[in-house]
Amino acid sequence: MTVRVKFFAFFRQLFGVDEMEVDLGQSADVRTLLEKLCDSPLRREQIFDGAALKSQVVVMKNGTSVLSLERLGTPLQQGDTVAVFPFLGGG
Repeated sequence: MTVRVKFFAFFRQLFGVDEMEVDLGQSADVRTLLEKLCDSPLRREQIFDGAALKSQVVVMKNGTSVLSLERLGTPLQQGDTVAVFPFLGGG
């Protein structure tokens, strides 16, 4: 299966692209995707806090935060779009 990944803000520099298509196995989840993307210690350090997603990283599947789905266990399907961006706060 192929999914599209879009990067925003700092993550564009970290991954060197605005977006990419990633080939995954027949069944995969968000963790599988992020593990594949984090192919260097620097990338892993910016995305993960141990085995968990860092609190300042927002991951959305088709416009819905994975935190309101199944978190890192959120299943992916052919053609899904995953967005990765930093948490933005303000007042």
